[in-house]
Amino acid sequence: MKQWRYKRLFEVLPGALSWLVIVMPIILSIVAAKFFAVYMIFFLSYWVVKAFFMSFRLIVGYRNYKRDMKIDWFAQLDELAPKKSWHDIYHLVIVPTYKEELPILESSIQSVINSDYPKDKIIYVLATEERDREQGRAHANFLIKKYKNKLGDVLTFMHPKDLPNEIIGKGPNITFTGEHMVPYFKDKNIPFENVIVTNMDADNLVDKKYLACLTFKYLMDDDPVHKSFQPLPMYFNNIWDVPMPMRLTAMGSSFWQLIVATRPSRLKNFSAHAQSLEALVQVNFWAKNTIVEDGHQYWRSYYKFNGQYDVVPLYVPIYQDAILAGDFRTTLREQYIQKKRWAWGVSDIPYVMQHTFGNKKIPFIDRWANALILWEAHITWATTSVILATSAWFPLLLNPDFRDTVLAYNFPLVYSRLLGVAWIGMVTTLIISTLLVPPHKGKKPILRIILDWILTPIVLPITNIVFSSIPAIESQTRLMLGKYLEWKVTVKSTKRSFAESNTK
Repeated sequence: MKQWRYKRLFEVLPGALSWLVIVMPIILSIVAAKFFAVYMIFFLSYWVVKAFFMSFRLIVGYRNYKRDMKIDWFAQLDELAPKKSWHDIYHLVIVPTYKEELPILESSIQSVINSDYPKDKIIYVLATEERDREQGRAHANFLIKKYKNKLGDVLTFMHPKDLPNEIIGKGPNITFTGEHMVPYFKDKNIPFENVIVTNMDADNLVDKKYLACLTFKYLMDDDPVHKSFQPLPMYFNNIWDVPMPMRLTAMGSSFWQLIVATRPSRLKNFSAHAQSLEALVQVNFWAKNTIVEDGHQYWRSYYKFNGQYDVVPLYVPIYQDAILAGDFRTTLREQYIQKKRWAWGVSDIPYVMQHTFGNKKIPFIDRWANALILWEAHITWATTSVILATSAWFPLLLNPDFRDTVLAYNFPLVYSRLLGVAWIGMVTTLIISTLLVPPHKGKKPILRIILDWILTPIVLPITNIVFSSIPAIESQTRLMLGKYLEWKVTVKSTKRSFAESNTK
């Protein structure tokens, strides 16, 4: 596609707006302290209401999860009418790897083998990189030799390095693999619409119900080709092995996906997701020029199909690793890097705005609402935690004249009580986390859970700033300055107690 003339403008605007939102409280505290104090009360009131709605959606999401985890999805498939027979559906699971340890790769393929779905209908592909030629080839040969007869097929492809018009990242690898699987299914006369492709990271473990549930949802959809299917990412593989700040961050990411799953109109591809091979062929697989190929895949599909594209939530999980990278300091650094990479989704805004202006086949309200939701998500991601934690006190600190007013006397009291009400949402989160978090070595670690309850009100506001707002601000600032983020593989540890207990 030809370079859009306004691309740089929309790379600059998100970061500029976020910095304006962050700096404006300081300016208003000096020049219009009363106005700003009143505004902050209304602003916090809005977030209190929003926290209640999010808590409600978290409860709904948790109930949906518990409901779907009780369903025998394979039995549901057998009850479908003949014209919607599951017997024709194949699953292609693509797992890209770069310098992953063999135990992590083995747990991945073992989770697929343990699925409640006929093994002869599953094709597992390990997508290696030429940059890791020797280890990638050795691991692939080991997995093929050991597991080839346990699935319909186990294959491997090695993505060449330094191909033109590609960045270093996951997207070029899985696209290379997807393109090479096209003749595989053609030779077997398997229609592309009968192949569901799940793209997941090497540390991901599919729940045993995932493939059957995905098949059922796919067959029950009136237009599954124009859909993608989003399982719940749950960062549980090593949840009790990581330090508390990482555990809070991981649980927060899991909860956010539970919340968003209850609002399909706002649901986008994130991390592991599934599409039909037919859809992937039409959109030319995944993007090869962005490090956030998952979220970008939604927009590529949405515009390719002129708005006739949705994401279907699955309340069955694919389990993933929380950040654990050796010592505590390295773990903190890797957590920050991961969040910064996720926040690089802001780089989708120029692409989205180009099509928002240019694609008139999508209804005006639909395309602009989608664009504005993306803007709102990234601006609030970068600014809200910082503003709530700091900005309310600026009028008292920066404006001596304001301190002697009646409003200044009552402002801290009103603000603190509103914050107190907002803690109800945190209590809801703690209750759900206690119910949802997996056991450790067969039982819930009660002492750790009690300690988490005690420390969360202190630690969570800090982690929200350090591992949410600041990496988002950095990503937006980098985009604004043209210092584009490059791909970096997250350092992983093989210490994964939950994964080990669920892949044996």
